[in-house]
Amino acid sequence: MKRFEFPLSHVLDFRRRQLGQEEARLEALQAERRALETESGRLERETRETRSELMVTGSADAESLLACDLYLRRLAKERKQQAGRMAEWQGRAAAQQRAVVEARRQVRLLEKLEERRRREWRAGVNREQEELSAELYLARWGK
Repeated sequence: MKRFEFPLSHVLDFRRRQLGQEEARLEALQAERRALETESGRLERETRETRSELMVTGSADAESLLACDLYLRRLAKERKQQAGRMAEWQGRAAAQQRAVVEARRQVRLLEKLEERRRREWRAGVNREQEELSAELYLARWGK
C-alpha cells in the first residue's frame, strides 16, 4: 500500500498562501478605514469646537470672525476631501473583499477535491486489504 499523495498539493499550498495575502491586504484596508474614521472624527470635533467658541465669545472683532470663518471653510473643504477618500476606500475595500471571497472559493474547491481523492484512496486501500484477507483465508482454508 502506498501512502496518500494529492497531486495538486503544491497548487493548494499556493492558493492558501494567496488567500493569506488577500486577507492581509483586506486587514490593511481595515486599518486604513480606522485611520480615515479617526481623521473624520477630528475634523468634526474641530468644527464643533470652533463653532462653540464663536457662540461662547460675547463679542468678537472682525479679524477673529474672519479667521474663524476661513478656518471653518477650510475644515469643510477637508471634510469634503475626506468623504471622497472614504468613498474611494469603499470601492477598494469592496474589490478586495471580492478577491478574498474568490481566493477562499479556490482554496475550498481544492480542499474538496483533496478530500474526495482521499476517500477514493481509502476505499482502494480497504478493497486491497479485503482482497488480501480473502486470499489469506482461502490459502489457509485450502490446507
